[in-house]
Amino acid sequence: MRIMMLVFALVLFGISYYLHRQLNGRFLNHQPQKEPQLKSFLTNYRNYFAIIGGLTCISMLTSNVTFWLVCLLMGCILAAVFAVSFANQI
Repeated sequence: MRIMMLVFALVLFGISYYLHRQLNGRFLNHQPQKEPQLKSFLTNYRNYFAIIGGLTCISMLTSNVTFWLVCLLMGCILAAVFAVSFANQI
């Protein structure tokens, strides 16, 4: 189970890193450098994904299954909120 939590944490960190890399380049068909609202949106969600990824890594060190489930649920909800918010942003 800890291996799967590690994979989930790596996915969250990967999304965070992807959003970080896109701040200086093109994000889909948009340029965050020219759109300050999009840049702040990407920066906020980059930080959120990194925080949840960090919490997930911390939860792997414990044997508390409830903490694991909370981290998984927060990560899934964050991804869904990001998708809906981004769709509304554009």
